[in-house]
Amino acid sequence: MPFPKPGSKFPPEDFREYYNRMLEWEAWYSGDPQRLLNLYSSSLYFPNTDLGRFWARMEAEERSGCVHLPVAGDVASTSANLLFSEVPEFAYNQDAPGGDRITDFIKENGFFNVLLEAAEMAAAMSGVFLKLDIEPDLLKLPIVSIVTPLQALPYFWRGRLWEVLFFRTVREDSDGKRWRLFELRSRQGSHLLIQYKLFRGTIDNVGIEADLQSIDETATLGLEDVAYEMPGLGCVYVPNMRPNRLMLGSPLGINDYSGVITLMDSLDFTWTSWMRDIELGMAQLLVDEDLLSRGPEGGIVNQDTSSPRFNKFQKAFVKLNLAPWRLGGENVRPIEQVQFDIRVEAHFRTCESLFFQIVTQCGYSPQTFGLITFGAQAGSGSPSGYALKIRERRSQLTREKKSRYWQPAIRELLMQMQMLDLSGNLAPSSYQVQELDVELQDSIITDDRERSETIRNLDQARAISTWAKVKMLHPEWNDADIEEEVQKILNEQAMNPPPFGEVEEEEGIEEGNA
Repeated sequence: MPFPKPGSKFPPEDFREYYNRMLEWEAWYSGDPQRLLNLYSSSLYFPNTDLGRFWARMEAEERSGCVHLPVAGDVASTSANLLFSEVPEFAYNQDAPGGDRITDFIKENGFFNVLLEAAEMAAAMSGVFLKLDIEPDLLKLPIVSIVTPLQALPYFWRGRLWEVLFFRTVREDSDGKRWRLFELRSRQGSHLLIQYKLFRGTIDNVGIEADLQSIDETATLGLEDVAYEMPGLGCVYVPNMRPNRLMLGSPLGINDYSGVITLMDSLDFTWTSWMRDIELGMAQLLVDEDLLSRGPEGGIVNQDTSSPRFNKFQKAFVKLNLAPWRLGGENVRPIEQVQFDIRVEAHFRTCESLFFQIVTQCGYSPQTFGLITFGAQAGSGSPSGYALKIRERRSQLTREKKSRYWQPAIRELLMQMQMLDLSGNLAPSSYQVQELDVELQDSIITDDRERSETIRNLDQARAISTWAKVKMLHPEWNDADIEEEVQKILNEQAMNPPPFGEVEEEEGIEEGNA
């Protein structure tokens, strides 16, 4: 993936369709209705504006009444919570040379928070890049940052990331010109080569190349081409899930809600209809004008005449002049109440059904989002950890699938961090690069009752040691604390031996086994 040619289309034609898809996913993920309206009314990214969708059909005067439910953001946030709400465990030798560098990297970069944020973006945007950079004046360690697929053009070789071109808009002029900074990461033998270029173009054209010192936004960064003696690109790509149903055979991932955008659009349509029912259902009074007092200039009291616009929050409105009808003997009520029905039950059931289908098609259990049972808010009491696992099995399967992409990516990133630390001369002394084991924790918290019942059943089956029982009861303890507790238990058992009958029974069992 080389640098773009001056004057070429941007993004490239072979990537434009997928790029437009990601723009659509980003708009839904943002939760901002104005971004949805702008997106679907754009002839640049969606030339066919008649998409048959609610947001594409909205006219300018109707947009103020649109209501958006940010389901896409909820799905992405839930995905991240299932993966990293509990801190993952990294197994490595902390006492070995270089072990402290790994520990400091995790702590100084807030790595656990970075993973949580990256997982949410990956669920929304089909994947995410974790990039390492060196800035000695800021941190004496490699710095990790998150890059979305909307800011990268990757090139894969045999399913592996081989080159990647990062880009971002660093400046927008008043005349519509855009300054884009490109960063190309490629492999040159056993070296990582990082190159930079600046282009001045338009929204859909890369434009002409410019000097990095030509604008303040890049001149102050001190960017220059650099090579590091290390394999890899100093970054990893984590796909959200595969296969990519939009591009079969592509190593790019697919996001959680790419197949349910029409359902999310229908949910917004239903919710807006519900709010419109409430608006139209506001009680109003139609009053004969003869019953209303007039102002000094003949104006009607309780009627807003200062503005020609209709005020739906006004309590009373002037009815027609009913005097001719009364003279003709017609039975006319001088005051009449008008209030339309609000279809609460129909709208609620429709919204619930759509939400149920959305989260299910995204790969999650409705219970994960608070839906106990479809069609009713049934259920009493708080379910145990085991019951939660049964109810949320679909969510747990999706989590396990995603974790298989995250574990090798995190392991590779931490190894590349050590290589960059050494090659960039950040480490105070040389050390041997370590391989790490990464284990993601279960997001379902096991309660004490379930844990104690498990320990008791294993103990009765004589299938667990005292050390393992203490470890299961206190998973946060280190080995020294566990050994100390085990010794206390054994000492207490020696001071209080079991009853004579139990001892005799155990001896008989041992003799029979002999």
